[in-house]
Amino acid sequence: MDDHTDLLAELGLSNYEARAYVVLAGNGPMTADQVADESDVPRGRVYDVLNSLVDRSLARADDGRPRTYVHVEPEEAVARLKERRLEELEEERTAYERTAASASDALSGITDGDDAEGFTTSALHEEAARDLLLERFAAVDDSIRIAAATVDVSPALEAAFADRLRNLLDLGVSIRLLVTEIDQAEDRVTDLLEAGMEIRRADSVPERRFIVLDDAEACLEVVNPAAPDELLAVVNFREDDTARELAASFDELWADAEAWEPTERDEATGE
Repeated sequence: MDDHTDLLAELGLSNYEARAYVVLAGNGPMTADQVADESDVPRGRVYDVLNSLVDRSLARADDGRPRTYVHVEPEEAVARLKERRLEELEEERTAYERTAASASDALSGITDGDDAEGFTTSALHEEAARDLLLERFAAVDDSIRIAAATVDVSPALEAAFADRLRNLLDLGVSIRLLVTEIDQAEDRVTDLLEAGMEIRRADSVPERRFIVLDDAEACLEVVNPAAPDELLAVVNFREDDTARELAASFDELWADAEAWEPTERDEATGE
């Protein structure tokens, strides 16, 4: 019985409720005293336990004297428990989201955006590098400028960056992408273009990708020489002359570049 009791407890029943239900399921109609004897639920608690099962629509009671109880079929009972448990988890998720939003707003309000001293940090290996980039994207207020010879990155990175950039575009952030080669990610880049990102193509862009954020910081990407689509590291410069120099370099290249237009898609195939 313990195994069945544990499973029902995981779905939200108390130990006494689970024991009482298992006994009812195994014996059919029973009085409260019989349930107490078979389940080891104290007699002083058994009526509350059985009434709770009735309230949860997991058992039914008649109007006889003494009153007898019968279980709801296990398949239906488990479905009801699961549905209620999922509702509770959804309520918890919503509560956590509200708390997280409130915490983010509160912490943003105390952040000092005018750091007097520069700060440089780095992240090694693709996952850590991705996390650092996404973290810095989240701090952007006005603009992002991306210079890349190609946009050849792993599918996971491509999807993560595209989603974050689209969210920032929705918030009104200005995003510019300067490239020489874009064919491998044309579909996703086209979607971002349609969402409001500006894209220009230049004959020559620095081989090492760099990103300028709000004119105040920059990220330099280091790719794996053995796997060009794999991000090996990211170096982040904050409130540093490097960011201002890269911003100036980007603007010069941007001024000489031409607007990029996507290849027309076949309306029948979407390609």
